[in-house]
Amino acid sequence: MALVLVLSACTGGGTSSDSDDGAMLEPVVPGSTTTAQSNDVPTTLSDTTSTTVVTGNARFVIGSVVFGDGGTIEVGNLGPDTGDLSGFWIAIHPYYLELPSTILAPGKALIVSLAADADPEFVIPAAGLLPALKSNSGEIGLYTSGDFGDPGAIADYVEWGSTGHVRSTVAIEAGLWPEDQAIVTDESSTGLTAGDRSEPGPQGWTVSGG
Repeated sequence: MALVLVLSACTGGGTSSDSDDGAMLEPVVPGSTTTAQSNDVPTTLSDTTSTTVVTGNARFVIGSVVFGDGGTIEVGNLGPDTGDLSGFWIAIHPYYLELPSTILAPGKALIVSLAADADPEFVIPAAGLLPALKSNSGEIGLYTSGDFGDPGAIADYVEWGSTGHVRSTVAIEAGLWPEDQAIVTDESSTGLTAGDRSEPGPQGWTVSGG
């Protein structure tokens, strides 16, 4: 059975919605620390508490995208183990945003918001740091380091509206996106939601709106 994720797309306070279609990535507070002792009931500790977090095979992906000036980008952990986002970057050429050190248990996600009034207690404010996400064309790359031209450093990628964006060649070489393919969107599209990520490409995404 293909693993299907239904991801929340929020523009403000990190809320989530229920679904019967499969697992859900649940937003967490930026910079939070979650122990990996139990995948069923993770324990959240304050940032000031000293603790050892065991990390393993995390798989960080772009979970959802909301278009517009107040749009959002969701970065979630699709892997079987807890992992740390420390050192990861979001790349939307020529803009780049380094993510804060945040421990994500399986099924958890971090929300980056482009809204001017984004609350830093719930999301990562990125207004002015990343460009507005246009529905007609765009790309987002998720990197493990700031070496944006290295196929070994790109962890996930999505391209919509048209092909040939700056980071698409890196994603293609890394095997994360097929050549000459993009998710079909138009002016009525409001966002993208990741679904079956077993194979790279547009077929792993659902377009909302329209």
